[in-house]
Amino acid sequence: MNRIKVDSERQTASVDPRIYGNFVEHLGRCVYGGIYDPGSPRSDADGMRLDVLEATQRLAPTQVRYPGGNFVSGYHWLDGVGPRDARPRRMELAWHTVETNQFGTNEFVQWCRRVPTEPVFCVNLGTGTIEEARDWLEYCNGTGDTHFAQLRRSHGFGEPHGIRVWDLGNEIDGDWQIGAKTAEEYGRAAVECAKLMKWTDPSIELVACGDSFARDDWNRTVLRHLNGWANYLSVHMYIGRQNRDVQAYLVESRAQIERRISRVAAQITAEELRQPIAIAFDEWGMWLGKDHGGEYTLADGLVAALYLNAFIRHASMVRMANYAQLVNVIPALSTTRDDLFLQATYFPLELFRHHNGPVALDVWCDAETFTSGDHTAPALDVTATLDPGKAQVTLNLVNLDTSEARDVSVECQHGAFKGRAMLSILACDSPDATNGFDAKDRVAVDTFALAPRPDRLTFEAPPHSLCVLRAPLDA
Repeated sequence: MNRIKVDSERQTASVDPRIYGNFVEHLGRCVYGGIYDPGSPRSDADGMRLDVLEATQRLAPTQVRYPGGNFVSGYHWLDGVGPRDARPRRMELAWHTVETNQFGTNEFVQWCRRVPTEPVFCVNLGTGTIEEARDWLEYCNGTGDTHFAQLRRSHGFGEPHGIRVWDLGNEIDGDWQIGAKTAEEYGRAAVECAKLMKWTDPSIELVACGDSFARDDWNRTVLRHLNGWANYLSVHMYIGRQNRDVQAYLVESRAQIERRISRVAAQITAEELRQPIAIAFDEWGMWLGKDHGGEYTLADGLVAALYLNAFIRHASMVRMANYAQLVNVIPALSTTRDDLFLQATYFPLELFRHHNGPVALDVWCDAETFTSGDHTAPALDVTATLDPGKAQVTLNLVNLDTSEARDVSVECQHGAFKGRAMLSILACDSPDATNGFDAKDRVAVDTFALAPRPDRLTFEAPPHSLCVLRAPLDA
């Protein structure tokens, strides 16, 4: 029996609901053919895919980042506003395609309002200027009788969009990025951009570009330049299975995520900052290969759960996160012209979003440790949260053991469990199981009620599974 102890009084940090965000980029069929698909029998008169909208509403992301991604470093926002028949078609050099600009700022904001979710915009600090970024902010948030606020009104949007969070560029340290910069070059440009934007709207929050690789000099240089201006430092992280077996994939992924968060947190803590800076996991996910499409396995879904557990475990530092991406490109859901299915990665996002409370708890677990190469991880990766309003504890458990089920005993250290607990399990006979258009429910969640006991709850965690337990407390 694997024992877990949960204590509602051992509270470690608040959990920012913005860790349950998502990401939409002008890449592949994420926008065109994904959320926006004129002519599809599943689209409305505005061209919005209603089945994608419904699946997104069920997922309920707290925010969605847009429009990139690598795409944004060559994107000029003015191309995507105003009458559609006057918008230019542009060569798109990040992904080597043509951008029609039929979907832009206002269409995305309208889509977000229908979800509903908060839009997060990323500005172009590749080929763009700091003035262009400031002008976009005025267009979106301006309330006065000024040029860009009036331009928005002339496009049919009298009320400001009120975009709260803005990214200062994307992966500018990468040589794949249009307009790549050194840390010093980026730091100088970003701080001047930050000044213009915060002088335009002091209420916004800004995300500075963190390093794309483990470069200590980049983050430290950027933090020194953006000290007092940025609210977040971004982390982008994609994990691919490659040729590893499932056990190694899970163990090494868990260790890599923990190591990345700890390194960036230590870099932030080491700087003498004038205001707190948190981590924004701008882009996170599992890499499917060159074409970014295909089908995710149950094992990939478990890695998604390991990310989410890490965000809760480090809730004091990780305050925002966006799963990349929503639809058709390294996706949570996939479409054809007239069909849709939910990927295995969709379900952890849904379970964590809907069942976890706003307070992270310290958890004790006696599980053994697995080793793969120079990486180690516990056989059971566990976090817990508290919802004081509901008087409910949620336990999130990933069984990394690919061969054995685990008998689990959850002990209540303060107070008592009360009434019926609910257990949701994401599992399948094979960790390589996938969903697809021909088998949409091969990977799915089953939910059970547990017999009420005041001192402990017991259940079996299947091999390679995610278990989410909701247990009411005796207030």
